[in-house]
Amino acid sequence: MALRTPREKELKRIKNALRFFNSLSFLDEFEILIREGERKEVIALTKELWEFINQNKIECIVGIKIGEVGKRLRLTIEGAYWIVKTDRRKVWVNERGEMLFLYGRDIFASSVIKAKGFGENEIVFVCNSDGDVIGIGKSRFDCERIKDVESDRVVVENLVDRGEYIRKERLYDAY
Repeated sequence: MALRTPREKELKRIKNALRFFNSLSFLDEFEILIREGERKEVIALTKELWEFINQNKIECIVGIKIGEVGKRLRLTIEGAYWIVKTDRRKVWVNERGEMLFLYGRDIFASSVIKAKGFGENEIVFVCNSDGDVIGIGKSRFDCERIKDVESDRVVVENLVDRGEYIRKERLYDAY
């Protein structure tokens, strides 16, 4: 599974996703590579490290998997943490909601501080009160309706969270 530079179509999809999240400048700092196997994994590493590997003809596995590219770019938890710079498709939770989410639980309406830019059954990025992406979920309601839902109802299903690193379940899944 050697690393390669993205093909034209793959790069276009990656750039579109970065543009959507107002993170096109990510490409100024990091080199984007593809590791092809069962899936086309999108790997990010510093430009300096990529130069060093190329100059010295080193064959190794390096970088951080930020997503998978197919018909679109699907982000991993690390990719979301690095890339998502806008308020699109985000839900912010209070301290209790953050704790429960990091333990693998879903988000209840009573835990939501605010929500922006998503519809029903969409992938959303769950943030703590400081704005750090702590996971990825799937919305059960659009961002406007969450405010009107009963406090004991689940509004966002947990797909992956930073607690996965401790539980060692699905560390590198993309959504």
